[in-house]
Amino acid sequence: MLEITLNELPRKISPFDAVEQCYQEQLRFVCARLKEEVSVLVRCEKQVIPYLQTILKRRMATEGKTTVIIDGRENPDAPQTPGTRLSRIVSQLRDLVNNTEANKIFFLPYLDIITSTTQGGLTMEAREIMTIIHENPMLSLVAFEDPDFTLPELIAQAFPARCEMLGIARNRISSIIAENEARKFAVDKINLMGIFKFVSGLNPVRFREIMGIFARKADFDPSIKDMHSNYMRELREYTACGGVSLSEIELEKDIAGYASVKKQIHENILNMLQATAALNDENEIRKIESIIPRGLIFHGPPGTGKTLFAKGIAEALNAAIYIVSGPELKSKWLGESEANIRRLFARARATAPSVIVFDELDSIAGARSASSADAASQAAHSIVNQLLTEMDGFRKEQMVLVVGTTNFVESLDPAFLRPGRFEYQIEIPYPEWEDRKAILSLYNTKFETSLDETQIDKLASWTGRATNTGTPHTGDHLNALIKGLKRYLINNKKNTADEETLQSWLGTMAQEAKLSNEEEKVVATHEAGHALMFYLYKRQEEITRITLESGGTDSLGFVESMAKRPYFYTESRLRSEIGISLGGYAAEKVFFGEVSTGASQDLRKATAIATDMATVYGMAGTPREFTFQDHRPDPYYLPQLSPHINRIISEVYQEVCSFIEKNRDKIDELVVKLQKQRTLNAQNIEELYRSASL
Repeated sequence: MLEITLNELPRKISPFDAVEQCYQEQLRFVCARLKEEVSVLVRCEKQVIPYLQTILKRRMATEGKTTVIIDGRENPDAPQTPGTRLSRIVSQLRDLVNNTEANKIFFLPYLDIITSTTQGGLTMEAREIMTIIHENPMLSLVAFEDPDFTLPELIAQAFPARCEMLGIARNRISSIIAENEARKFAVDKINLMGIFKFVSGLNPVRFREIMGIFARKADFDPSIKDMHSNYMRELREYTACGGVSLSEIELEKDIAGYASVKKQIHENILNMLQATAALNDENEIRKIESIIPRGLIFHGPPGTGKTLFAKGIAEALNAAIYIVSGPELKSKWLGESEANIRRLFARARATAPSVIVFDELDSIAGARSASSADAASQAAHSIVNQLLTEMDGFRKEQMVLVVGTTNFVESLDPAFLRPGRFEYQIEIPYPEWEDRKAILSLYNTKFETSLDETQIDKLASWTGRATNTGTPHTGDHLNALIKGLKRYLINNKKNTADEETLQSWLGTMAQEAKLSNEEEKVVATHEAGHALMFYLYKRQEEITRITLESGGTDSLGFVESMAKRPYFYTESRLRSEIGISLGGYAAEKVFFGEVSTGASQDLRKATAIATDMATVYGMAGTPREFTFQDHRPDPYYLPQLSPHINRIISEVYQEVCSFIEKNRDKIDELVVKLQKQRTLNAQNIEELYRSASL
């Protein structure tokens, strides 16, 4: 149980006691192997090695074995040996091997440092030590490997037995915290899960150092406001040291909009972890931990805030955050990229809870192919394999969340998407109207542009158009937009943006098209035709506004709607999409007897939908698909499918034209009002179209 009465805790604990209590099973394993004269490789942090050597030396002495530590230190009673400490380690090992005795065990605390690969490969010392070890297979060796200095596999092969002494197991935390230290966090009983989540990656020696700091502080007093939270914050600062950053982006406060995305994050990760914090039964905690995703992918277009959401999760967990990209991990030297990944994960485990963010994951984890035999492909395969190995090596009780962000989730290696790895995926799409409004409100407050709610609504609608690059507005675009408004206000010596100022600023955003009255009437009629189609298909609640302001885009006007994307499309829904697209074209034809080039994008969209209906969805009479694996239409079948595509478009077009003919007066009214007011909202349109004939 993790909830324990304070007087049941130990009164005093030394670093040696902490190491023995924390690694009981591992120490028994090492001693058993050494008794059998089997060499052992221990993976642990350098800070723990002196304590482990002393403990093992004492235990092996009771078995009649002597131990020798080969660390290159000078013997004060012997003549001084020339050379570096590394060279002295090699000399000591060579001399001791040549003069060895029975029942002798050699400790090699710095074997990992000596043999770590460099850009040129193994050092001369490493090669000589490797030769000595492999030429003397009967030696009883204990070598230590720090997570930051992994041994070359050729040397590691000399150690048949291996064990890991990293972090603190949850069931050992009550054995290494003293009563007076626990009193800084509780009065009578303490749930150690609250402390454990911040110290799980520490070694016991480091944990004892931190607890020694708290031992000198005042005991917890419930009457003192924020005392407990301040102590916990200080504890986290000690455990997330060494240049590790903690996120300051709050999920709810600093990220606006995207309610559905936040809901998924809370339901699948944050709520689960909060549930474990409230439990004290380890079996119940393990059950919940087993269902928490340890790998998460945020995918979507650039600039939508994928990395921002990862930072929000890190802040909610009070987790250390590591944001890395492909170029930071990749190296031209053999094995260095894999070593970079190992070091990254080792660091994340040591500072748990941690969030590792692989920005643009597809740059290092693209789909592997058996046909890729070039050096670059093989190197990429090695990086992917190492990343998968590290993800599979997590202890569930050690909170390390791996987040990948990508614009192209379909390009990721399938091995990443299986359960246990990046099993949970969340799309961060372009922001809808409500999201844009929330984001603009956030930046309006942040940059003090003093827009009122009506102006924010208007700006949210204005940003429904495409940007100058042809993409919808993202959170980054909206950030830049409000910054631009703030600069405009400062340059014009204004503190607030009244309606005239806002309109003037919007006018500077792009060069507006100058149309004649006749040209403007054509555009207004075209947009009125689009708007009328929403009434034909009973989708009028989706309209938010209609405008003749281009905003610098290729479009001379547009109808803005807030259609929620359905989970699937029926045939009637797709036909309505075609009808809305053809509304402007049909209105021009009915009213002017000819059409303009302004309908080109609409025709392209209508044709694409009708083509998919015939080739992909089996909606042209034949229940089969006529596409390649990537969903491109098979040109072989297009001649026989083209009549079906034409039939779908023609049927919808006739329906559209008939509805427009019945409602000519409504379009005339809307055109006049639109030319006069330039922009009409949903209520204005509803007042005109409420009585549209069916």
